[in-house]
Amino acid sequence: MTAFNQCLQQLGDWFFPSFCVQCQCVVNSKYSLCEQCLADLSLFDLQAHPNLLYRPDIVELFPDCQFDHLFACAWYRPPFDNWLSQLKFSNQIHYKKALSLIISLQFTISKHTSDSWPELFIILPLHQQRFLQRGFNQVSQCWLPCLKDEPVDFLSLQRSKKTQAQSSLSKAKRIKNLQGAFICNTDMTGKTVAIVDDVMTTGATLNAATVALKQAGAKQVWAFVTCLTPLRD
Repeated sequence: MTAFNQCLQQLGDWFFPSFCVQCQCVVNSKYSLCEQCLADLSLFDLQAHPNLLYRPDIVELFPDCQFDHLFACAWYRPPFDNWLSQLKFSNQIHYKKALSLIISLQFTISKHTSDSWPELFIILPLHQQRFLQRGFNQVSQCWLPCLKDEPVDFLSLQRSKKTQAQSSLSKAKRIKNLQGAFICNTDMTGKTVAIVDDVMTTGATLNAATVALKQAGAKQVWAFVTCLTPLRD
């Protein structure tokens, strides 16, 4: 950043201050979280468990995963549940910077501790009708700033049918709801592909996308999500 741009940012921060989404103290406009609140967050230890599918409590909660590797930032509990729901359903865009900061920090740790890495990243698409109703994809908003140095594919994976909202369904109904929901129109033979979503509750959506990618030849599919939350039937 040039000295001129730094000066502009400082002036912008002075005239239009940003506030920490947790404690409301003044922070740098790039972050939306102060250092103290960031340090207080309970995040997964990805240095100890680069692949969360090898963490005993997580594999017990999600025993039927079709994908090969799982990344997540934290459990879907305060404050993350509020940030994500406010962004997704109320378009409270000021939570995006805080979520992107957390994702970026965890993403960097994961990349440095993993022995291999995906060749391609795919943000799970919304069905066109749902996208038009909502007007944005909250997963793209949070994740794209963190994937600027990664190859991102927006075309290969598509939703082939409009499904019911998963939040109102049991685990069994979620699985049935997602059957045949995705198609992959690109040859993925031999590739390690990452799929990206915001919250994993049962894994039904990620499993359906994984099946489509493996049918297209993918050697491995990695799942990257912001938060994990187990659904109890």
